[in-house]
Amino acid sequence: MEHHRWRREVRQAAYSALITEAVAAEEGLRSAWTVLSEAGPGHLEEAMERMRAAENLVSAARRAASTVAVEGSTAVVEAADALMTALGVALADLFSWHADSARGAGTGAWRDRHAAHVLEARARLKDFTGSARAALDDEPYRSAR
Repeated sequence: MEHHRWRREVRQAAYSALITEAVAAEEGLRSAWTVLSEAGPGHLEEAMERMRAAENLVSAARRAASTVAVEGSTAVVEAADALMTALGVALADLFSWHADSARGAGTGAWRDRHAAHVLEARARLKDFTGSARAALDDEPYRSAR
């Protein structure tokens, strides 16, 4: 029983770490989106700084997801993978959008596309949180059997 309690604590810490890092990454992506969507040619450098900060936050979430991949149940790992994919797509969009902006290309479509991808990441974060909660709630019943 003590081993099951320890495993649950390890999983809970891993899940919580990913949630914390993913929330920070999502906020970083939104911050970069705000600067880039309002950026004129003179603000592209500031946008790049925010994008690099968002990239670092997504990298931190990836590191947290690697712990979940080892410690989590199959359903939680799949939810974490979907979350990381969504964050990665949103980040890639920012860099593509920035490149188009630097070339003077139209950016209206990128603005809408990136907003949709950030919303997708937020939905995947909600899914991950629900999967993690369900897995942790279910554990005491499985360990008592």
